[in-house]
Amino acid sequence: MRPDPSDPRLDGGEWIFKKGGQVFGPVPARTLVQMLYRGEVDGTTPVAGDDGAYRPLGQVAAFVVHAKKAEAQLKVEREVTGARALARRRSRLKAATAVLLAVVVLGGGGYGAYWLATRKPWLERSALLEDFGGGIAIASPARIGGSRRAASSDVEVDLPPEEPSGGRRGARPAAPSGSATGGELVAEQFDTTHIQAVVAREQRTLAPCLRAEAQRSPDFAGEVPLEFAIGNDGRVAQLWIDEPRFKRGELHDCLLRTLRGWAFKPFPGSRPTVSLSFRIGSR
Repeated sequence: MRPDPSDPRLDGGEWIFKKGGQVFGPVPARTLVQMLYRGEVDGTTPVAGDDGAYRPLGQVAAFVVHAKKAEAQLKVEREVTGARALARRRSRLKAATAVLLAVVVLGGGGYGAYWLATRKPWLERSALLEDFGGGIAIASPARIGGSRRAASSDVEVDLPPEEPSGGRRGARPAAPSGSATGGELVAEQFDTTHIQAVVAREQRTLAPCLRAEAQRSPDFAGEVPLEFAIGNDGRVAQLWIDEPRFKRGELHDCLLRTLRGWAFKPFPGSRPTVSLSFRIGSR
């Protein structure tokens, strides 16, 4: 479901909003409604128009109907998603039960018991954990927001600007990584859906770096929280690892090299940061 393009209440005016302790905007009313239907904001999100006074989005006349429609749509989507997840769990449980019976019948005794104890086929394991292996797992999903780091606090990797394509006259070269304006207000000019899709597709490429660190530091078991900034050219410009022992060194260098190979869409305006957290060792 999308906002009615003919809705006159969405014409003109720009809005700022608060989310996660940060201020975003200004954005047009139609953009704010699109975010509402995507579940990025809701009826309780504080918004302010030209008068600067904040009030819940669901109490603003222009957004009341859309807030109710979006809430109903998202409720249906959650119910459908929950039903599908339940069906998948039941399917996995049946498969695990069949495997268990086969091992008991065929293995009979010591080997069957050993296989069950080490593999635990009845436990649900996420696809990400299976893909990474070696005790490397996602500890928290990716979060995308405006840049919160001072440019001078950590090393910044600048990538050279691209040459104008095809020698067209007046073509403007891409801006260097990280060359975006900042400020208290962060305009949402980057595509969060696209960024999430790239992260979901590419995050498994970081596993070899984490696995190598686990081999170098067998005594370490815990979370490795990292955050990286995407420059206007669509390339990763900076990387921070909020674990003191990994702020510099082989893991930092390996992750940065890998991240620089990720390709996002170029965009104008303030650059976003992406936060990820990985777990090394036992769950």
